[in-house]
Amino acid sequence: MSSIANPRTDLQWVEHRFDRVAWSYPFFERLFLVPRRARDLAVERLQAGSGQCILSIGCGRGSMLPAISAQVGVHGEVHGLDLSVRMLQAAERTARQHDLKNIRLTRTDLHRYSPAEPYHSVLFGFSLSSFADPDIALQHAWSFLRPGGRLVVLDARIPPPMERITRPFLPAIRWFMEQTVLGDPDMRPLVALEQLGAPVALNTMRWGTYFVATVQKPE
Repeated sequence: MSSIANPRTDLQWVEHRFDRVAWSYPFFERLFLVPRRARDLAVERLQAGSGQCILSIGCGRGSMLPAISAQVGVHGEVHGLDLSVRMLQAAERTARQHDLKNIRLTRTDLHRYSPAEPYHSVLFGFSLSSFADPDIALQHAWSFLRPGGRLVVLDARIPPPMERITRPFLPAIRWFMEQTVLGDPDMRPLVALEQLGAPVALNTMRWGTYFVATVQKPE
């Protein structure tokens, strides 16, 4: 385990962590009772249209790529970024299995990525909480959007009513997450989203544990 206070600042550590859990990630989704509706709703909130270009940050195994690909059609593109080689290998298999011709996968760190053109929509699918500084990650993603574009975040949190109850157990929760899906129980994603300066539309599931947050960049 990394010896630094916040292991998410060590990109190699993050990469190796996701490489290790890539094969078992679907198991953890079942373990954590991730609603089936969650991913579908996130894709809907992108409001992607034919011919558009969409970015998926931390695309992982590519479970949402087929649905987004269908939305943008043959004249659009879906770009997926991830640090993990094994996650991207799984995403490539997903693309082949669904015969997706409009998918472009790139192994890179978000902070080193510079798109040639702005995107119509950007998605964090259970990936924002893996960043050392979610505020900076959101600012980068926001800068990638064209005016009127949509930023969609699908993630999990400790529900506000449970924060006080779970506080004594946070060290154990944090350790478990760092050994598995790299969630961050200390993250306040909605606060970070509000700092973008645009209204945040919020949908919650499983008593507020899972959420889809949408922010639209002003025209």
